[in-house]
Amino acid sequence: MAIQPFQRLVSNTSSVRLGADRDQAALNAANNMGDTPTSIMHAQVPVWASLKKFDNDTTVQTFSPFGGLLNPEYIWDQPTSEGQTVAFAIAAPIVGAIATPSDFSVVLVAFADNAMEAKIELFELIGDTFVKAAPQPAGLDEFLLVAGEPNMPAEGLTETQPFNWQDIRVYSTVFTSPPNPDNTRRFRIVVSFEVTNYLVPNPPQQPNPAGLQFMVDIYRNILGS
Repeated sequence: MAIQPFQRLVSNTSSVRLGADRDQAALNAANNMGDTPTSIMHAQVPVWASLKKFDNDTTVQTFSPFGGLLNPEYIWDQPTSEGQTVAFAIAAPIVGAIATPSDFSVVLVAFADNAMEAKIELFELIGDTFVKAAPQPAGLDEFLLVAGEPNMPAEGLTETQPFNWQDIRVYSTVFTSPPNPDNTRRFRIVVSFEVTNYLVPNPPQQPNPAGLQFMVDIYRNILGS
């Protein structure tokens, strides 16, 4: 029995998918469809935190299983506007190459300007489409992660100093993949977000950028191996 690196997912402009809401973004990511976000240059918003690997974590070694991957990008759906809510999602590769169930560990680190909600779910291939697995494995369930309050454009939170969105958020969970004795079921781990851009007081009018940056590390323990 051994814990194995499975996948690192990072915010980017190729495999992340957008949606009208978080559920739609998750469905899009699971099925590799829909629009992709735009990269936001961090240099334009120097007050944002930045998620990065250590400087010497650059090669794929036994002690650095994800060292060959790039740092996450800041992403958004432009043009940016006040009170705008954008949904994002990303999916891990297909899980199901083995008949024996596996334990998975999922660690999420994320930063957003501004309010953020996130969810980690398991999708299953039914026919030709990945849909949300029912029931969800214990450890995923319907747990919605919340950072900050969703903005109400007419009366909601405003972007004033000291800024109320500067925290880097961390969450981890474990779950066991559903039984797959005949090795016919296929699953994907999907991480989805909804991020809301707070209002800027008026007057004075100020720039109001928005962005999301995240890393998701997934490890697998093949039960019975």
